[in-house]
Amino acid sequence: MAAYSIVHTTRQRYREAIHRSRNEVRLHPIESLIQRVVRAEMDVDPPAEVAASIDYYNNVVWSVAVEAPHRELILSVASEVDLAPPPFDPLIEHPWDDDALAFNPAIEFIAASPRVPRLSAVDMLLQECGVRYRDAATLTRANAEMRERFAYVPGATTVGTGLSEVLERRVGVCQDFAHVMLAMARQAGWPARYVSGYLLPSTSDAIGESHAWVEIAAPDGRWVGLDPTHGIAVRDGHVRVAVGRDYDDVAPVRGIFP
Repeated sequence: MAAYSIVHTTRQRYREAIHRSRNEVRLHPIESLIQRVVRAEMDVDPPAEVAASIDYYNNVVWSVAVEAPHRELILSVASEVDLAPPPFDPLIEHPWDDDALAFNPAIEFIAASPRVPRLSAVDMLLQECGVRYRDAATLTRANAEMRERFAYVPGATTVGTGLSEVLERRVGVCQDFAHVMLAMARQAGWPARYVSGYLLPSTSDAIGESHAWVEIAAPDGRWVGLDPTHGIAVRDGHVRVAVGRDYDDVAPVRGIFP
């Protein structure tokens, strides 16, 4: 196993002092067969009440309540993670059978979701990319060729940019690429979910990146990771933090200040 230490700091500043705030934080790495969480702790400034829970998708959620007036909120999560190489190749060997999928929990990830609606533009993109219905090889090829059709431009989109705009402009960042790939996979007959996490640097003591990719459900029970931003299948170097239908289910920090 390879060991990694990760520090993720989020700083929120307000135009004027607010009386209190409530936030949900999804920055606790996922425990899995190949990813062992040695430690995950969050520091909050100013002091806050913090409670941990598990959401519908089995993600750890920290609920943060600050009861004193403040103009800034700093959330810092320090994690230590051990990663092992996956015990299988990231390949989808067989397509789904309709009857088998109908009784599999993964079926919920084939439906449209708030950020990934069913669009005719996605059907056109599937045709353009030569993706055949429930054909894993052509879907994997489309993932590898995503950057040939969409430009990666930081700042070109925002968290609120919709899928239809990304498809029209053919530009975005990892969140947008993940939403496009989710739409393609689902409309091609594959259950697919959104993954948030980190892309690890190739050298130690370097700055990693918050990242997003997708996982495709295979009939044998595996979830196979595809990273459309880099055109690769996920083997190692990706630390999983949260999974859901789309970005709305895994937003790192979401809150209000009543």
